[in-house]
Amino acid sequence: MVMQNTSKVSFAKATLPYPLFAAEFDPYNRGYLVVGGGGGESKTGVPNQITVLDVSNRAAVTTVLDLDLSRDEDSVQSIGSLATKDGLITFAGINSSQVDQNTGRNEHLRSFDIKYPPRKRQRTETTDDGKGKIEPIGKRSLFKRSTAAKSETYQRGLRLSPAQKRDSGSKRIGAVATGMAKDSEIVVFNATSATPQDSDIIARIDLPEGDEAADLDLIEPERSEFSLTYCTDYDIYEQTYKYDFGSKKVEKMPRGPRRVHQMPYPESAATNPKARSKFRAVRFLNSQNLVALSNKPNKGGAELRIFHLYPTGPATLLLTKSLPSRIKSAVSMDVCALDADKTGNQQIAIAVAGQDISIEIYVTNYQRSTDTFSPFRSYLSLRDVHEHQMTKLCFSPFHSPTRAPDPEPASTGPNGEPIPPKIPETSLHPGPQHIRLASVSYGNTVVVDTLPLSPLEPQKKDSRYVLSHPSDEKFTTIAYVAVITMIVLVTAFLLQSFLTGFSESGSGPFSVLPANVRDFLDKPAAAARGAHYTLASKVESAVPSNMPVVKARLRDLLATHGGAESKALVVRDPGDSSALSVNVHPDREAYLKEDTAAMHWDQLSAEQKAGWKSKLVQAGEWGVEEGEAVLKGVLFSGYAGLVGDIGRAAMGA
Repeated sequence: MVMQNTSKVSFAKATLPYPLFAAEFDPYNRGYLVVGGGGGESKTGVPNQITVLDVSNRAAVTTVLDLDLSRDEDSVQSIGSLATKDGLITFAGINSSQVDQNTGRNEHLRSFDIKYPPRKRQRTETTDDGKGKIEPIGKRSLFKRSTAAKSETYQRGLRLSPAQKRDSGSKRIGAVATGMAKDSEIVVFNATSATPQDSDIIARIDLPEGDEAADLDLIEPERSEFSLTYCTDYDIYEQTYKYDFGSKKVEKMPRGPRRVHQMPYPESAATNPKARSKFRAVRFLNSQNLVALSNKPNKGGAELRIFHLYPTGPATLLLTKSLPSRIKSAVSMDVCALDADKTGNQQIAIAVAGQDISIEIYVTNYQRSTDTFSPFRSYLSLRDVHEHQMTKLCFSPFHSPTRAPDPEPASTGPNGEPIPPKIPETSLHPGPQHIRLASVSYGNTVVVDTLPLSPLEPQKKDSRYVLSHPSDEKFTTIAYVAVITMIVLVTAFLLQSFLTGFSESGSGPFSVLPANVRDFLDKPAAAARGAHYTLASKVESAVPSNMPVVKARLRDLLATHGGAESKALVVRDPGDSSALSVNVHPDREAYLKEDTAAMHWDQLSAEQKAGWKSKLVQAGEWGVEEGEAVLKGVLFSGYAGLVGDIGRAAMGA
């Protein structure tokens, strides 16, 4: 795997015996990752499995538990987990067999009890055999019975509200969404039960015909208050629930999901309805802001967009970020919000998986006082992460670590002697902190990247953590400005050198240089054009200087002086790549005596006429449609003729 922008990130990789479609870390970041997938209902011999991986070692991914599932049913498509004291209760989206589905029965929501194997330091001879286990708990159908002749509905999405670190525990809700259904729906349920019943259903959302939820997410702004967001191809919706887990009563705000954003129609959509970008994923950043991932039509690229939600009305677009052009479409996205400080400021990491098997990781800084986000900053680019297409991307959750207690105040002994304050045994900050990013693929591989965090203010005990430190961002900005400044200076140097030189420069960035330095800088350019400029100056001196000259555009001069036979309308070619000059001289005869190379149009050869026509067209002085008649009253003075005269005059002297 190729990394760019940082060398602090480590990764580990493992290969399993089946394609992977789902992954989720332990909710409290205890060093385990649960993945699932398989070959589905087929005779290929590829198993359907759920696997628990130990990812506590950043250099290795180790399989500690796995469970073979029926090969007469579908593979695992989605996963969500609740934490228990010694393991997890894991929900999984697994379709029943096609035969069962055709009879109207599809128990798509499965639950499993996972008991972690004790780690080496926890094992004892009397209480532990060194093994954990995965056992099925139950299966349920939360979706309505399909009305299609052949049901292809599956549980496309599964999302649980984030786990909270509370002394009283964290009660969570979940949401599941259909895929490939004739009548698409989303079901929100009480996730405190391992096998949710009908009474645990909080809300059932019927989607418009032809729509299905591409992605969904949940957040808990306040205790027992949850917000759901989901996106279809072209719309983003939101709904909030105040739920009493005891009485199972719910208050919905609003009563039905509200559409907070609709993908705009480009001008080309009038003739091509498919010319709109499509939403691919959506995640809450906090209770009032969310980020959406969209793919442009015809694999034209991908974008990240941050929206601000209001209690009512549409959302406001705050930020847009186009992904690198090599990413023609994106396949997955996840977000990790780091801990906030006392004022509510925090940093958020966003990871996007592209179709080119790359991962882009961005950071944005949230300012609570203004409710704004800093522009997306690229933290890391991972290339060739897998051999085959990725299917899922997920961050480990980050919970603010426990800090050392404040030192005890100084006191005095029984005889009044001072006793120094007791310094806590723990250090100012906890041990090294990090977040992990897991990605899984069709090619049976799972990769876990470990991203190190650092305190924003190391000298402060309660400092929040960041992935990208502002000092690093400042250095990057300074380097970027320095490179741009250097490019501008080099460009200015080249232009000054070849256009006017430095010696005669009276203004601009180089005018502040000493005269001897400017003379030195002029030498290379002067050497390159030396004889050429000398010859050009002689050509200029061959034109009579005592004649009043009128300069203007050829078309204007023809219109003003074209009928005056006594005047000379002269087009000259300096021959030094400068533009043609067009002048009016008051005395034609006197000019012809001085400039013997000047010729009337009729005196020119066919080759000369063609050359002059080309020059006049390029200079914008004449157009072919104007015809040659307008040129017959014009004198044409060529560089070569004047040079010949000058050369003969020099030899005669």
